[in-house]
Amino acid sequence: MSRKLIVVVLASAIGLLAQPEKTAWEVLKQDLSDKNPDKRRQAVTAIGSIGLTQEAVQLVEKALKDDDPLVRQTAAAELGEMKSKQSIPALKTELDDPSGEVAFGAAKALWVLGDRSGRELIEDVLTGQQKTSDGLVGGAVRDAKRKMRDPKALAMMGFKEASGALLGPFSLGIVAAEQAFKDGSGGSRTLSVTLLAEECDAQTVRLLEWAFANDKNFAVKAAAAKGLGKCGNRDSIPKLETGLSDSHEAVKAMSAAAIIRLSLNPEQKASVGQPLAAAGL
Repeated sequence: MSRKLIVVVLASAIGLLAQPEKTAWEVLKQDLSDKNPDKRRQAVTAIGSIGLTQEAVQLVEKALKDDDPLVRQTAAAELGEMKSKQSIPALKTELDDPSGEVAFGAAKALWVLGDRSGRELIEDVLTGQQKTSDGLVGGAVRDAKRKMRDPKALAMMGFKEASGALLGPFSLGIVAAEQAFKDGSGGSRTLSVTLLAEECDAQTVRLLEWAFANDKNFAVKAAAAKGLGKCGNRDSIPKLETGLSDSHEAVKAMSAAAIIRLSLNPEQKASVGQPLAAAGL
């Protein structure tokens, strides 16, 4: 190898070492355009971990238009984790994504960012496209939107995210979580209950009471009981009492805790952060 060539090679190597950030971005951008969707998804996750830099946000938003629905779903989730409020308009467009998983991921990300645009979708996941003739959730336009979505996808979305929700707020443990999700859609319904319970209004209370009374999945019932403890009022207590004889310990225990919380006096409610309006005061 000639001395001149050695100098050129060394100069190139030194240049790369002197610009590690530039090299790192090139690696990530290359992975984002890879033919393998798993590589693209991993790149989106990695870029999301960088945080709220302009370039990171732009690249993750761009991934919302990826051909692969899992990549799009990952991008939506990352924007929520990044707390990227500037991405709210981009996420709103994904509420109409043909993939139910992507639409739900966008709705969840928006919810985390304080935007409730995806509430209808979250409610639909909880009720399992329940017919609106019962007055629970209604509207001809909403019915039409539901029919456009794939019912199977709507039922199956959100499994991994819901697993995390269960292992945190409800402390059911891994075995219990696996049992809870045997019906396939239990995870997404549980996550929907968890999200809705962050918004304590009359519609939320109705949905939580409906889920507690009608859902056969113990994790959903336990989540609904916990939500009623936070958002319900004394009128919810008779409904919760049925859970005291439930065959599953999680439902029984959470029902008992909810009843106790709803029975607190005003001073006690304030000390535990009970929403006074929801508490019927």
